Amino acid sequence: MKQFKNDNERKAFLEDYRNTNNGWYLWRDHPYLQRRLWRHELPGCSLVVEEEYRTFLWPEEYKDWTAIGWYLIKDWSQTDKTFADQKGSKTQALQLIKQLQKEGK
Repeated sequence: MKQFKNDNERKAFLEDYRNTNNGWYLWRDHPYLQRRLWRHELPGCSLVVEEEYRTFLWPEEYKDWTAIGWYLIKDWSQTDKTFADQKGSKTQALQLIKQLQKEGK
């Protein structure tokens, strides 16, 4: 796993989840639902970012993809039944990366 010097670098990595050069990849694309899932493998778990195509009306109307959910998947054998139960937050993802770095993974 890439080593980050501080929380700002970790946040930048998480916010840049569409960058396939950082190990993120488009895992699922559901064009009819206008949803995408991006995934990044970490030691012993995976980060998944769910994004949705939305229309924004202010300050002017535009459409774009926006992250609507963060998932921390630790046991893929349980995802069929509990994927939604593994929903987390960007803050939890940041803490997980920090913890893995401290453990030297």
